[in-house]
Amino acid sequence: MTRRLLLLACSLCLLAGMAQGVPCDRDGDDTLTAPELATAILDSLDARFMGGTVEAPSPVDLRDAAFIYEHWDGRTLTITDSSGRTTTLSRPLRRIALFNSDTLEMLRSIGVEPDRIVGVSKYVLEDPVFYPEYQGTANLGSTWAPDYEQAASIRPDAVFLYATLSESSCADIEKTLRSIDPGIRFFRFDSYRPATYAEEARTLGLLLGKEEEARRFLAFYGNVTGSVAGVVDAIPVEDRVPVYLESWHDYKSAGKGSGYDEKIELAGGRNVFGENPVEYPVVDPEAVISRNPDVIVKIVGAGELAFGGYGDDDQSSFETVCRTIGNRPVWDRISAVRDGRVHIIHSDVIGGPEFFIGTAYLAKWFYPDLFTDLDPRAVHQQYLEEFQHLDYDLDEHGTFVYPA
Repeated sequence: MTRRLLLLACSLCLLAGMAQGVPCDRDGDDTLTAPELATAILDSLDARFMGGTVEAPSPVDLRDAAFIYEHWDGRTLTITDSSGRTTTLSRPLRRIALFNSDTLEMLRSIGVEPDRIVGVSKYVLEDPVFYPEYQGTANLGSTWAPDYEQAASIRPDAVFLYATLSESSCADIEKTLRSIDPGIRFFRFDSYRPATYAEEARTLGLLLGKEEEARRFLAFYGNVTGSVAGVVDAIPVEDRVPVYLESWHDYKSAGKGSGYDEKIELAGGRNVFGENPVEYPVVDPEAVISRNPDVIVKIVGAGELAFGGYGDDDQSSFETVCRTIGNRPVWDRISAVRDGRVHIIHSDVIGGPEFFIGTAYLAKWFYPDLFTDLDPRAVHQQYLEEFQHLDYDLDEHGTFVYPA
């Protein structure tokens, strides 16, 4: 640890020792009542304008007290994050650092102000098209290569990490930063897993005083996922469309319990490798031919297929990938290839917080006759405008699926 970090650690430990309970709680019962808040406001006004002698609360205390009274019913807040850890807060979070870019996207969906974000992962800074308002924010490095000195220097009161992704790396980050500043609160959320997505949005809304905004976002999200579930839930398992999904690595598919297996199921498909106990198995091309899927879905956006997405308007690479799959030896025997049902999708809309957009595309591809009224592109555009607050026209920019 550098000398600068040691000095910073000492000063932050002193500050941590100055922590207090609910601000403006005069009787110390950890409950801020309306009379207590009113008294604090009057004392502040008296001190500012009348030269009163009563000790008035600081502007920070008054601001935090108003937040707690409005959003937490005047009490401390106890929440449980997606790692199962319970944390109790007596102050709102004002300086947030995120190693988890997926949670940053969810925070934007629920209306958290950019000025509350003081540090982000390097991947956010490498994506100025999707994250324009965070350019210039402190660079924390990544979950796998964190910049501890930078993270400590921005004095966050909360650090957000993944709950189930790279757990050992996240544990190392927490241990190191906690040793520098014991006052930092740590929260673990994934913000991309379908099973926990809605609950995480609700919890983050409560934690950050964005309950109404979270309800509004989840109403939009629920309308999309509900419209798909309402149709596919009625399809018997034996009648579901057999699907082969392939990641950006050739012949690397999705096995039992994987995220992509879950999304195929949500869209009403039957994963032809869904019984494989390996989450992301590398499969034999002959096994794909023998299982004869009706639909093939290929994911691009990483590795050797790192093109497309928000910063790329050229669809020609998608066309090339689709054509290459069709030209694989003997794959013309597969129903999906023979019937023109090979689809390319970018990881931005299937692998992260936007997975519900990708799921809508999958459902449309699996059952075009059942989803004539479903418009995934319109869902995507609404998400960008209303919840990501981006001036981004999908008719002019971006490449996310092929055929479009």
